[in-house]
Amino acid sequence: MQHEVPSSIRSNDVCPALEPGVSFDLDMHTGIELGWLVQTVAISWLMVTISRSDLMVALVQVASTLPVFFLSILAGAIGDNFSRRRVMFAGHCLIALASTTLMISVGLGFVSPWLILGLGSWPAAFCLE
Repeated sequence: MQHEVPSSIRSNDVCPALEPGVSFDLDMHTGIELGWLVQTVAISWLMVTISRSDLMVALVQVASTLPVFFLSILAGAIGDNFSRRRVMFAGHCLIALASTTLMISVGLGFVSPWLILGLGSWPAAFCLE
């Protein structure tokens, strides 16, 4: 005995995240968030090798989460008033800029605990979409 699905129920109604455009955005955002988490672990590891202070290692986590805590209301207002795609694109570009700047500075040997904390907090500040 077969049951037929009523024509009023479409697959998009059941699971709207499987639509082609939404699925791509979700996959892209998941990849970027994973990259942010990997960067946070790498920055923590770099801080351990540069500074043996427990406080500085703990400040890496504070620097990566505190901007989200303070700027979430502002980010919500920006997301509501402007195109969400453009806000997300601008945020991701700023995250890439901060990550590239940190990578180049570490590669050239210009690394200090305060530089790591400063550049490590940029992605958190722009990852609020």
